[in-house]
Amino acid sequence: MTELTATLPRRWRYGMHPQAVGSQIVALGRVELRIGEALRLEMVKTDTESDDMVHLQYYVSTESGGWALWLSCPRNDVAALEAPLQALTPPSVG
Repeated sequence: MTELTATLPRRWRYGMHPQAVGSQIVALGRVELRIGEALRLEMVKTDTESDDMVHLQYYVSTESGGWALWLSCPRNDVAALEAPLQALTPPSVG
């Protein structure tokens, strides 16, 4: 995976989601971002959390390589926290 040169939006992190193990995938889909096509996973931890907490993992394919981004947040905050991903721009190549 390549390093993201732009600053990530608030609360987003690089790499594999630390809550992925033991989580249940409740939504899986392909999304288009300015930086490239992404696989979006929405996960919940059924054994330890309220229904309100959501864990997101994005695997983004760009011309300069792949990125893995993750976030955990209350369900009501998902749309507002995902929106800034559309503003990310690909790093300049060359």
